[in-house]
Amino acid sequence: MKIIFASSEIVPFASVGGLGDVSAALPEELARQDVDIIRMMPLYADIDREKFGLQKCEVELHIPLGHVWYFGTVWKNELAGVTTYFIHSEEFFSRHGIYGLEGHGYADNFERFLFFQKAVVKLIDEWDMQPDVVHCNDWQTGLIPMLLRHGIDQHVRDGKEKTLFTIHNLAHQGWAPSESFYMTSLPDHCYTMQTLEFYGELNTIKGGLVGATAINAVSPNYAKEIQTQPFGCKLEGVLQERSNVLHGILNGIDSLRWNPETDPDISVNYSITDLSGKKKCKRALQEVAGFAPDPKVPLLGMITRLVPQKGIDLLAGAIDRIVASGAQLVILGTGDAPQEKACREWAERWPTQVCSWIEFSHEKAHQIEAGADVFLMPSEFEPCGQNQLYSMRYGTLPLVHGVGGLEDSVVDAAENGGTGFKFYGHTSDAFFQAIERALKVFKKPKKWKALIRCAMKQDFSVVHMAKDYIALYESIISGHETVD
Repeated sequence: MKIIFASSEIVPFASVGGLGDVSAALPEELARQDVDIIRMMPLYADIDREKFGLQKCEVELHIPLGHVWYFGTVWKNELAGVTTYFIHSEEFFSRHGIYGLEGHGYADNFERFLFFQKAVVKLIDEWDMQPDVVHCNDWQTGLIPMLLRHGIDQHVRDGKEKTLFTIHNLAHQGWAPSESFYMTSLPDHCYTMQTLEFYGELNTIKGGLVGATAINAVSPNYAKEIQTQPFGCKLEGVLQERSNVLHGILNGIDSLRWNPETDPDISVNYSITDLSGKKKCKRALQEVAGFAPDPKVPLLGMITRLVPQKGIDLLAGAIDRIVASGAQLVILGTGDAPQEKACREWAERWPTQVCSWIEFSHEKAHQIEAGADVFLMPSEFEPCGQNQLYSMRYGTLPLVHGVGGLEDSVVDAAENGGTGFKFYGHTSDAFFQAIERALKVFKKPKKWKALIRCAMKQDFSVVHMAKDYIALYESIISGHETVD
């Protein structure tokens, strides 16, 4: 089985969210399970070629976007048993950032990632790779299934590869004006209501939904939700029509990177049989956050993109009550300017109870997961979420809005086998009521410790996710998944 895995983000090279984590952990585990897998991603300016030992390949890519041809180079890296090819273009990837800077996307993102997608197809042909499945991820790779079938330069290709398109977040769709369609070099019948046209514009993610052999979402519940109006982002009808090849596979985590027993970024390592180290991690987090160290004070943690989707408005509506409860709160993340400003103001107003780190920090993320008592995830929607999985691994109980993968992975403390706290109805009141429930249980050490141990027993390892993907690949290759 030979798989080409195309993604715009891969940890540790370049990433801004969960896509990068999955694009690292899944291929590496697939390789360990004897799958022949190759990754492809853009070579952004911020990727350190020397640090990662990138080697330039002896191949030149000439890629057309409409009537203009662009030159590309290819670089190579071997990491954790997986080969990754990086596709570079001076015009499109010599700038800082992945999608843009300071919360603003680049105006030519459609062209940038169209170049990347065409380059993926070109490289497959240039080296006669002959993959069984090309695995595409999110809108930045949504046109690859059609480009494999029809070619990148108006010369018919008629590719035989099967394709899988994974939806990591349906809200990001890769819209472009209809006038941009000519750049794809696809035949005219690819721009219709049944294909790429959507409300008079070109919708890149729709290309993956209608063109791929099979589709999957990153949790079973999200696969169901996106077929409904509240979560379908106007594409629910398209997904309903393809429901026979739509699957849901819950994301897994790299249990080697996220392991409290061996984690080098936390103050003291600990395990399910000896939680004394977690208490020391809490004290260390309280101290670095500027709080009075006190094991009896509940410490809430939040690592997130500071954007409306992640429920920052719910936190804003509950922050006064959270502070009045006596709890401490540590926030880590970057995002939209209004949300960043709000977090800074909370920390300035309540410096002994609220700490806001407006940054991206791998080390601090691990320290919050290890040191917090409760991890907050009040997302409006959440395709899968990974921090709730990390939290359980570290004995930090997740408090989540019961949507998407959060619903799939967290069991409420009121139920048998409870591993966290859930609320329904995306309001500040419902959110704070769940926090109140958690704080009441926190005051019962015996029950709290039982919840911690139940959470830490959960196995969301990437090993299981990889097995599910292998089964889906086999189904695709065997012809059980067909394009309508």
